[in-house]
Amino acid sequence: MSDPTRAALDALNGTDVRLRHVCKARDATDQVGPRRFLHAGPPIELADIPGPMRGAIIAGLLLERQAGSAAEAEAIIDCGEVSISPCHDANAVGAMAGIITPNTPVVVAEATGGIRTFSPLNEGVGGAMRYGSYDEVTLARLRWLGDVLAPALDAALRRSDPLDLLALVAEGLRRGDDCHNRLVATSAALLVTLTPGLLHAPFGREDIAKVVSFIAGNGHFALPFAISAAKAVTLAAGGIPGSPIVTAMASNGREFGIRVSGLGDRWFTVPAPIGDPVLLEGATLDDVTPTMGDSMISETAGFGAFAMTAAPAIMSFVGGDTARAQEITRSMREVCAGTSGRFLIPAEDFRGTPLGIDVHRVRATGIEPVINNGLAHREPGRGRVGAGITPVPVEPFAAASRALEETAPERVGAADEPGRHA
Repeated sequence: MSDPTRAALDALNGTDVRLRHVCKARDATDQVGPRRFLHAGPPIELADIPGPMRGAIIAGLLLERQAGSAAEAEAIIDCGEVSISPCHDANAVGAMAGIITPNTPVVVAEATGGIRTFSPLNEGVGGAMRYGSYDEVTLARLRWLGDVLAPALDAALRRSDPLDLLALVAEGLRRGDDCHNRLVATSAALLVTLTPGLLHAPFGREDIAKVVSFIAGNGHFALPFAISAAKAVTLAAGGIPGSPIVTAMASNGREFGIRVSGLGDRWFTVPAPIGDPVLLEGATLDDVTPTMGDSMISETAGFGAFAMTAAPAIMSFVGGDTARAQEITRSMREVCAGTSGRFLIPAEDFRGTPLGIDVHRVRATGIEPVINNGLAHREPGRGRVGAGITPVPVEPFAAASRALEETAPERVGAADEPGRHA
């Protein structure tokens, strides 16, 4: 194994990440403003955004009180008066549409070396801003999350021991989660960890009861804690000259893109896929927005679909059976350069998950990396329509592999072996 590959794997395996704050995004970054928002996926022009992202921007403008109605918000968008940029450029990750505004409540993580990352608090699986909803129920929940739940959690953190986010993910895998689309056990463990601090936080009894009830009723609550940690370790693995290890996978609903350690912030993209979805009753494929979101940073960091043998119950949510889960995890080992030393799968005798997607291996084998993901309706305001397992086309990985060879022509990778496909 080359030194650049090993260096990236060591960072993925060895970087520690702690929960630092829960606050509003304006207190975590200077890259948001009243009409300056972050979004999921590679860069996209405002005129090209898909329906759910448009709906989320409408919600953002209403949340920031830049518009008094959905119609007014749409007019602001149509006049090009909103600036958007990728979450990844701000060391952030956003599920689904990934729209982050100044008043969006976020989880802030801090890794070895002072790397800070953040991700919006999870609103639940019903109508939600990340799925493009912007009704009054969604907005009222967002305001409560920012004004009550976020400061209550932050106060609890100050009264608790530092929370190791990667240990939280590792324990979730041991308890039957994949920590991307199944986080039932992880969310419960997070609630247990934070409750003592919540009970001593300077908030009224009714507020704390509502906070505890909300977390207990949201099986995806731990997602931003997991993916902000994943973003931190992949940042630590980035910027290593010659390294073929993938450091980001993300989609804006139009294009799916990857970044690679040895190629910095450059995106390699392909049209966003849809995969093999499990749709809600009444929904059809024509209703589905192609893959969207930053939460596949989970797979990039070694969990999610790469750990599906740890979470057999997830198959009823994303489709398939335990045999398919086993096949996915097995095939992901073929395209990864290493094995996790901390994400262990009980059903595989505590073998580590596949870790470190290697673009040369993807190009050489032709095996498509796999993610599991939620799916939103194509039209703004219509919300979630399902979830699924999505193989990612080989093309961006192959393009990155060739780009690495161009930066180091003396290097001969696996992609050049006779009989392999490029």
